[in-house]
Amino acid sequence: MGSIIAGLKAGAVASLYFAASVSVFNVLILLSFKNDVYAALETNPQCSATVAAGQVGSVQYCFSELLFPGIPLYDFVRTLIIAIFFAISIGIYFDYIPGRTYIRKTLLVSFIMLLAMLFLGLYGLVADGLQEILMISFEFVAALLYAVIFAQLYRKFTREVEFQSQKTNLIKIKVDKRDLTGRKRTFSTNSTHEVEAISEGRPFREWLTSGGVSVKDPKAPKTEMTIIGDGLLKAA
Repeated sequence: MGSIIAGLKAGAVASLYFAASVSVFNVLILLSFKNDVYAALETNPQCSATVAAGQVGSVQYCFSELLFPGIPLYDFVRTLIIAIFFAISIGIYFDYIPGRTYIRKTLLVSFIMLLAMLFLGLYGLVADGLQEILMISFEFVAALLYAVIFAQLYRKFTREVEFQSQKTNLIKIKVDKRDLTGRKRTFSTNSTHEVEAISEGRPFREWLTSGGVSVKDPKAPKTEMTIIGDGLLKAA
C-alpha cells in the first residue's frame, strides 16, 4: 500500500537536495569550462562575438543567460518535478517495489529516475561531451544520496504493520477495503484506517494487537485501526 503522504514529506526534502545539488554542479561546470562554453555559444546564431560584451546578443550575455534564468528553469525546476514525481510513486507503490530493505527499494527507483532523466535529455546545460560525462557522473552520485535521504525519511514517517488470521482460510482481513491477510504493509505514522474481518464459516471473536497498533472496538468485526508504531493486527 505505502503512503502518498509520507512519500510527499520525504520526497520534498530529498528532491530539493537532488535538484539543488545538480543545479549547483552545473553552474560549476559552466564556470570551470567557460572558454569552451564561449566557443560553443559563438556558433549559435543568437550569440555573436562581434557584439559588445554585456549587450543583448553578445557571447557574454548569452553565457549569463545560461546561468540565470537557464540553470534555475532548466535544471532546478525540471529536476525537482521529476524527483517529486518519483518520490510520490515510491510512496504509493512502496510495498510492491522489489527489495527487502527501504534503501534497496529506493535505490532501485532512483536509478530508474536517473535513466528517465537521461532519456529525456535532462542532464544539464553542457557544451561538449566531457561536460556531459561529468554531469551524468555527478547525477549518478546525487541519485544515490537521494535514495539514502528518502529511505531514512520515509522510514521515519511510516510504520510497518503485519496482518494475520488464526484461520486464514476462514477469516480475511480487509484494510480500507483491500485484502491484506497474511501480509505486511507500510502506513503513515499516526494514521487511522478502516479494518474489517470477513468470516467465511468460523465466527469472528476479536482483534488481537501488539506494538503500536490499536483498534477502536476489539470485539467488532468492522472497526478503526490506529497506527503509531510498528505492530501486528490479528483476527481471532
